[in-house]
Amino acid sequence: MMPSRAAANSRFSRVAAAENSPTVDRSMPRSKPPLTFQTDAAIIDRLGRELVARQETALIELVKNSFDADATKVDVVFLAKAGITALEVRDNGSGMTREELVDGFLRLASDLKVQNPVSPKYKRRRAGRKGIGRFATQRLGHRLILTTFAQGAKTAFRLTVNWDQFQAGKKLDAVPVKLEETPPGAHGTTIRMEKLRDGWVDWELKQAWQSVLSLQQPFPVAPVKEKPTTDPGFKVRVLRRDEAVHDETVVADIESEILQHLHAIIELEVDKKGRARWRLSKNRFGETRDWTPIHHEHPESSTPPAYKHLRSVWMKTHYAILNATLFPRLIGTRIQGFLSDQGGVRLYRNGFRVVPYGSPSDDWLQLDALYSKRTFLAPIANRNFFGIIEIRDPSGKLFEEHTSREGLIETPAFAELKGLVSSVLVTAATRISEDRGKKSKAGGRPRPKPSAPDLDEVSVAVKAAQEAAATAVREGQPAATQAAAQQVATAVRLLQERQQEVEAARVQLADETSMLRFLATLGMTTAEFSHETGMTFDAFRLDFERVFETAKGARPNDERLLAQADRAKGMLARLDTLTSYLNALAGARAARGMHPISVSKAVQDFERGMKAQAESQQIKLEIVTPPYDPLFTRPLHEAEVASVLLNFYTNSVKALKRGRQARKIRVEADRLTEAPSVEKIRVRFLDTGDGIPEDIRERVFDAFFTTRISPPAGAADIEHATGAGLGLWIVKQIANNAGGDVSLITPPDDYSTCFEFVLPSEEGAVLQ
Repeated sequence: MMPSRAAANSRFSRVAAAENSPTVDRSMPRSKPPLTFQTDAAIIDRLGRELVARQETALIELVKNSFDADATKVDVVFLAKAGITALEVRDNGSGMTREELVDGFLRLASDLKVQNPVSPKYKRRRAGRKGIGRFATQRLGHRLILTTFAQGAKTAFRLTVNWDQFQAGKKLDAVPVKLEETPPGAHGTTIRMEKLRDGWVDWELKQAWQSVLSLQQPFPVAPVKEKPTTDPGFKVRVLRRDEAVHDETVVADIESEILQHLHAIIELEVDKKGRARWRLSKNRFGETRDWTPIHHEHPESSTPPAYKHLRSVWMKTHYAILNATLFPRLIGTRIQGFLSDQGGVRLYRNGFRVVPYGSPSDDWLQLDALYSKRTFLAPIANRNFFGIIEIRDPSGKLFEEHTSREGLIETPAFAELKGLVSSVLVTAATRISEDRGKKSKAGGRPRPKPSAPDLDEVSVAVKAAQEAAATAVREGQPAATQAAAQQVATAVRLLQERQQEVEAARVQLADETSMLRFLATLGMTTAEFSHETGMTFDAFRLDFERVFETAKGARPNDERLLAQADRAKGMLARLDTLTSYLNALAGARAARGMHPISVSKAVQDFERGMKAQAESQQIKLEIVTPPYDPLFTRPLHEAEVASVLLNFYTNSVKALKRGRQARKIRVEADRLTEAPSVEKIRVRFLDTGDGIPEDIRERVFDAFFTTRISPPAGAADIEHATGAGLGLWIVKQIANNAGGDVSLITPPDDYSTCFEFVLPSEEGAVLQ
């Protein structure tokens, strides 16, 4: 109701009287409302364009917000129906309560992320930029629908924002947004942006996915039970959804962008009884390898024993050779960057990630150390692998963490784990290197490739191309011109193949030179070692006799002492005999003289030198030579025949250790008549070991070919040199250089393996 005129006049009179009153200070200005900044609604559009200039940046910020919300997976879905119409970012994170929506998302310049620099559940360091998320949604689309449900809440919320309403001339707080309750579902947040401002093509989607690659974690190879504080990782997928048929297709994920381009997959299992096996389930360069038993401390055994401590282990590791030419165009650089940042083999124990294993700069498997020595040439650094090991140890008896929660205590099970995993990875890298025709060790040489055409074939092709070109020019016919072009192409191809063959021969020659230097150094070292040890045996024997006599006088009835002394005497005698044999070999090699060699004498010398060693291995050594025939060969270095016998022997000892039969070695030497007037000297070396599989019999004489399991990366250098596959190759070189041959032949029924070594007989020993 309006006030009366009298009341109004009365109020005016009171005000006037007060102003004329002597108690009123007319010099003081009258009080006015305070001035404040006003916010125009257009600031939303201006900040959106300036803070988030590119559409990929906006999308990346939304994915980072999901990471900050402890999500383990995020699907970025482009909804298409006659063109892309909407975009959704769906995560399974912690979601938002009503208070978090109002005080966080709807409040500009909120400091919630400053107050909470790590995520509440998995303690992740915040990745998103403060306050950018809301502007990212405005940058991407004209309309926002945000649906969220927080864990433990009773209701979910849906926020709807029409960004087109934030126009110049309106106050920011005068533009309404709609917040309503909605039935709860799975916890997490879905951000839907409609009426998109930009078009999207697949390369932009993949580029956005690659930009959040550093947030994504490796995958578990066995089911990992989720714990409240264990970060199980973060995966991002980009998909297209056809709304007409409700079908989703993957545009980019870690499988399609990274893993499918890596070259191999190496897997390992250790069962509850400690039996280990490994396989190569993917191999871009050759055949895969099925499950094979393994024990890194028994590399020669085809049926290795179970581990004493190690139980319940799984490993799945991707392997890549970081050579850009081995990847599709534009992918190699991305993969190299990814593996440089995240390469390595991580360790999980009972679902928990155990740090620092597999982190950058951590070399817990000694892979970087092995590769840096350059004695092992196959790519074997941590950055060549991307995978995980899962161990089950609920009781904590086998694997125990330090009190600081950093790393595991060096228990016997952990030592076995490191040795096994390292051995599997080195062995797999060696096999892959062989499949590529590359050498895996310094001084080695690649596996021979099919020979290219010889020069005569190339010359014929070049002449044919010249004639075809001349005919084409003379006749001016299109068909003749095409034929000439084909001939030229053929000639060029043959020349390129010949060039490759020459290059391979050059590399092989350089490798053989390097290998000969290595063998020469090894021989000199062995000779010096055997000479020095031989000089000490006499003094050692005298000292031992004095000590023994003194102890015997003090303890005349101590049978245990007598037994130990006899055992020590026997061991000393075996060492003395073996050293004498090596000294004789070194002396013969040093003489450098070539003369006819008595194979009978060489075999008998071998028996004297190795009999004691064979007996210590429970091996029955049997020698069969003609009683009155020295079996002279053509002129050779004396040590070469001894080297052949020694190489055969070391291979037989390994096979006998793997076998289950009685251990026997038989060496036979005789004459072989190949033609009516030609004789040769033959040596057969037989054993009862585990034999040689049919599928590798033709390759046993190749340089550096071995079926031996590689030792762990942290093993001594001498272990990596042992079993390198040189022994039988050396035997073949000796045979070929002497005009003879060596082969693997069918053994008699009582034996499993038989090598036959044949040399020409002495000149003048031809039958008349």
